[in-house]
Amino acid sequence: MVLPPLLRPRYSSLVLLALLIAGLLFSRALLSIMMGAGILLLIIPAFRRDFISVFKKPLLYAISGIVLFYTWLLLREPDVSTWQRLFFHLSSISILCLLWFMVAGADLFLPVILSLGVLSTLPSLYDMLIHDGLAALYEKGQVAYTLMQGDHQRFTIWISGCLALSWYYGLMEHKRPAVYYILFFSFFLLMLAVRTGWLFVLLISAAGGFIFLIRQAKRQYWYIAMLILLLLPVLMYSIPFSRKKIQYMQWEWREQRAAEKLGGSDAVRRMVNETAVELIRENPGGLGVAGAAKTLEERTKTKYPDTQASYQWPFNQYLQWGLAAGWVMGLVPVLLLLFLLYRLYFTRNYLTAVWVLFISLTGLYESTLEMQYGLFLSVFFTGLIYLYESGLRKRVRS
Repeated sequence: MVLPPLLRPRYSSLVLLALLIAGLLFSRALLSIMMGAGILLLIIPAFRRDFISVFKKPLLYAISGIVLFYTWLLLREPDVSTWQRLFFHLSSISILCLLWFMVAGADLFLPVILSLGVLSTLPSLYDMLIHDGLAALYEKGQVAYTLMQGDHQRFTIWISGCLALSWYYGLMEHKRPAVYYILFFSFFLLMLAVRTGWLFVLLISAAGGFIFLIRQAKRQYWYIAMLILLLLPVLMYSIPFSRKKIQYMQWEWREQRAAEKLGGSDAVRRMVNETAVELIRENPGGLGVAGAAKTLEERTKTKYPDTQASYQWPFNQYLQWGLAAGWVMGLVPVLLLLFLLYRLYFTRNYLTAVWVLFISLTGLYESTLEMQYGLFLSVFFTGLIYLYESGLRKRVRS
């Protein structure tokens, strides 16, 4: 029996990719369906065997830590909120299933996803071009319009993932278009002026640039690299959006009380995180998932009655773990992250390690893994870069 073209792996993989990215950019409901549907692939024995073989070291070890972490929480607080969080984080397995199916079945996967990344920036670029007063809004802490329901932090992580794949495309597959993708995504992240993007441009440029320079072993390339490093701050400050964002950051730290009353982004982070630290000191054994959310919200309102700060989790992934599970069990996810970085570095999956390090650093000012977009993008690009960089995508499913 001959399958219709759309049901063949090379085409069905691209259809799944299109649905996944459409859900990411436009529909949380579609993204939720896709994040859960991948688990059905494990029903197929051959797929299940190859999937476990490919991902057991190191990614599935990290996922097993999720079960350990939430088992501890469930023993203390077996409520609906804890079960929801457990299944939410276990959706990582489903995301990896989809990735393995798509990457193993489509040769054009990389150029397609990079092209989708470019297309997703067009609304933001359009806003930058036609909105005359946008630079002034940056001085008030706002940014250009982005897809993903205006979630500029997570949209920046999406574009950062595309930039990471662009570096792989150039360094490992030696494709000429990779240079244009690298320049485009880097410049876009600098222009959008979200600090998460600046962080990743710095990390991936340093790591990717170092790998490139070591391979070339030509002195003139090192001179060019140093010149670029010297000119980069000048370039950033010459972009109106970046300059206004820097001025806004300086104002927030200089006028902390005024920023708190106006609900400035850094001020809110500081208030909520300081409250979380206070609660962790008072409750070293943790408060559980629901208890942490309720107590943090109530304490923040009590401590800062003149502000609009009302959040159920801190702007710090590590504080969230400590607040829910306590000091000891809160260290379990941290140890898993360190193990993952160790394995990736010593197996020479350097770009994947840079991506995991990046996500770990975003956890210092966002609870990245507690949100749908954040968890999806973290797992999606970790698995994707790992499959390509390790060469495991070339393993044919039987």
